[in-house]
Amino acid sequence: MKKILSISVSAALLMVTTYVSAADNYIVIQRGSTTLSDSSPTLVRTFTLPALVNLSSSIANSAVLQFVAVGSEFNFNEIYINPPTEVCTDNDTDANQAKSIGFINDYDDTQAKFDAFTNHIAFSSALLQPGANKIMFCVRDATGEIDSANIDNVTIKSVVLHYKTL
Repeated sequence: MKKILSISVSAALLMVTTYVSAADNYIVIQRGSTTLSDSSPTLVRTFTLPALVNLSSSIANSAVLQFVAVGSEFNFNEIYINPPTEVCTDNDTDANQAKSIGFINDYDDTQAKFDAFTNHIAFSSALLQPGANKIMFCVRDATGEIDSANIDNVTIKSVVLHYKTL
């Protein structure tokens, strides 16, 4: 009986240690919330990563961005890591496209679009760099344009980046 208990405790400690190691490289980019809309369609935040950040493009070394979005209804609300510009443009003329990591999940359901949803995006660590980095959120209208008076109203909060080091 003592052997079984000892093995169970050891297995539990190993699992806890593994989870702690898996989550020890992260940075909170934003704690509070910011609302993007017609008057302010862009959110840019800077963050700093250590010199030993893993820049591999392999799937095993992917970085993961997690954040909460409320009110995302349109399909063209996009996120970029270290974009060449800090200007959101129409989707079809997007100068930042090479640095896109994906879109904010959209919900067309009338009720669901007002609920908070966690977004989870795995992307290549090759988009990161040691030292200063930028993340940019860009909201657009239903057709992917930025200059209309009907840009999606999206609130972004609790932005966390998980990454690996060498």
